[in-house]
Amino acid sequence: MKRLFAAIITFTFLFSAFAIDGAAQTRRKKKGTKGLATNIAIVAGSTAAGALIGRGRNGAMIGAGAGLLYASSRKGTKRRYANSTTRRVAKIAGGSLVGAGTGAAIGGKTGMLIGAGAGLGATYLYTRNGKKYYRASNGRTYYNKNGRRVYL
Repeated sequence: MKRLFAAIITFTFLFSAFAIDGAAQTRRKKKGTKGLATNIAIVAGSTAAGALIGRGRNGAMIGAGAGLLYASSRKGTKRRYANSTTRRVAKIAGGSLVGAGTGAAIGGKTGMLIGAGAGLGATYLYTRNGKKYYRASNGRTYYNKNGRRVYL
């Protein structure tokens, strides 16, 4: 009886040692738009909150602009986009929306145009820092400063 039990345990360990791991055989495909749904939810939620808190359309514009500025500045967005031009365009659009909403709340349609121009110009100048972001072979994002890599 003892020999049979020892043989069963030995064969169990032997078979489990040579068993092929199923998880190691599958390749997982990375999603191309990781975190995009989160950014869309942030912008949509801030637009709805701005419309409820503010005065309808004007508050919605301010909320959408603020949400777009926040969503384009998140750490996940910085990891996802190696090229900073996409994030910069999103920030400029968000700044112009905030300016348009504020201008519309103060001065109507003319104020909306002036505010949009002011917000566009201000965020353009703010984001114009000369840094171009690249992605290293290990997946980390960096920019060059004085000939050296600065990782984010």
